Amino acid sequence: MHKPMLLALAPMKDVTDLAFIKTLNDLNSLPDYFITEYFRTVAHHKKMDPYIMRSIDENPTGRPIYGQLVGQEPEYLVRDALNLMNHACAGVDLNMGCPAPIVCRRGAGGGMLRSLRAMDSALGALRDSLPAGAFSVKCRLGYETPDEFERILPVIARHAPDRVCIHARTVREGYRSPVHPEWVKWAAETLKCPVIANGNIVDTQTAEAWVRLAAPAGLMAGRAALRNPWIFPSCAPTSGEKPQPPPRTGTSSATSAACTNARWKCRTITWRKNTSTG
Repeated sequence: MHKPMLLALAPMKDVTDLAFIKTLNDLNSLPDYFITEYFRTVAHHKKMDPYIMRSIDENPTGRPIYGQLVGQEPEYLVRDALNLMNHACAGVDLNMGCPAPIVCRRGAGGGMLRSLRAMDSALGALRDSLPAGAFSVKCRLGYETPDEFERILPVIARHAPDRVCIHARTVREGYRSPVHPEWVKWAAETLKCPVIANGNIVDTQTAEAWVRLAAPAGLMAGRAALRNPWIFPSCAPTSGEKPQPPPRTGTSSATSAACTNARWKCRTITWRKNTSTG
């Protein structure tokens, strides 16, 4: 990579909380922006999760943070989006990619990809309620097969989000299959907003491969940041020289504990998903 890339930390439920954000800040390994764990949007649950809200209100990094919503009813998505904008929130991100079965069964997250009508309504309501620069979308290529993206992308484009992050797998593919960079390339060539690539970005080499194959405006890393919290400076060279990550000596015991706790939570969540889905 020979040009600056927009870098982001992928939101991971019960993992990328305020403690993890503080850990990255302590390590001086920061992405360009953050997205919170998702807030559940439902009719009867008007109060925003105070634990997740701390990531916004107490963000120590100086980098923008976006509040992510998962839900499918436009009225309540707008209600919670406006609530978020009353905080120190750079904008609102709509989750259209979470593969968790309990989320998808409710027609939210990745489940929204099965209904173009529901997707169109949610996107339109949020776009109408949020100011320019404050609306982003995170999605997958489809629910069953990648070619569903041919129908999904025009619906997203119709509502002119300010940024779109694409996890280049389907909901069914989860996290284990190869990614499909050709669809991200198509989106980057089609949309007028920045397109962020997500999926299997684990080091400088995979980041460079994404740039070569899809030419996105930026990259989003998630699980790799748990294994290597120095991933962001290593994926952000501005010249042909490969940067070296900050030295790992002198890391405080509190920071080491936070990294260990984050990895433990990630392994626990993965185990629960594997055992619950058979």
